Amino acid sequence: MKTVIEHNYNTSRSWLELFAQTMGGSVEGNFVKGDNDIYEGTQCVLPVEDGITAILSDKTYKQDILVKYRNENSNFMGLYFYLTDQDIDFVLNGNTTVVGELNYNLSIVDSDVDMHYGFQKGTRIFAICILFDKDILSKKLHQIDKKLSLNNIFLNAEKNAVIRLDRIDPESLFLISDFRKIGYDNALYEIFFKGLVYQLTSNYLQHVTAHKDISDRKKSKDLKNILKSKKLLKNIVEEPFPGINYLAEQVCMSPSKFKKLFTEISGLNPGTYFYKIKLNRAKEMLETGKYNVNEVARQLNYSTVSYLGKRFNERYGICPKKYQSLF
Repeated sequence: MKTVIEHNYNTSRSWLELFAQTMGGSVEGNFVKGDNDIYEGTQCVLPVEDGITAILSDKTYKQDILVKYRNENSNFMGLYFYLTDQDIDFVLNGNTTVVGELNYNLSIVDSDVDMHYGFQKGTRIFAICILFDKDILSKKLHQIDKKLSLNNIFLNAEKNAVIRLDRIDPESLFLISDFRKIGYDNALYEIFFKGLVYQLTSNYLQHVTAHKDISDRKKSKDLKNILKSKKLLKNIVEEPFPGINYLAEQVCMSPSKFKKLFTEISGLNPGTYFYKIKLNRAKEMLETGKYNVNEVARQLNYSTVSYLGKRFNERYGICPKKYQSLF
């Protein structure tokens, strides 16, 4: 039988002590740390600016658990980014969907919508939630375009509530991946976290105002096929780019349809996406100190070391050898 835990939360830190008591953790500044029969992990609640609070949750659950979030305050919205190694049952006002690597991994939800998460034993989740007072979020939308409002961007007309499910854009995934390498004991951790919050907010608002409901408009089967293709590209990142025809064939699409859908859903065409994750892998390999630049170029199938250096410098503004010397 699943353990059931209920939480109330808002854009202040007033609920942090109660959260720690409920989860069996201890409060250390803006952090709640716990290791008990339910979970092991860390929660960080950080006031970013007036009307914006960020919550980071990095946990591994030791048993099946249902976590329920309820609020009496309806004046804020949450933008949620989920990275998890297992699918999670995500229940919004009684309707269940799945959050995971090959499903939705981003949501924006009104605070008066009840949310439940069903975790299986052993699930590791790294989630970032950015809570906005609605007035603050409205001002940020107006800065992009004065005609934009919360309702015409986020309102789900069928449910008459702000409920939107989407995919994290590739650039934001790279940002989160880099941020996860920073230790919680780093003296500048909270500054880095604030910087990430602003970057994620900017990326998402630019994305959502430009693309509106791309993920929602696409057929579920097409969306899942594109996500499978992205996973395939990650798995073969050490090999040369396989080509549009091959990728389209793997998901039974025409090359033209595949390329169009991939670009609309991902914000990048397949080749650009592949070379971005290849460069990210090169950066990660250099950070370990186990490989020199020649070995990285060889393992990732770059034609020459100089070509890797050129692409790396274009992407990160620093040459690979100099970047490695920083670690």
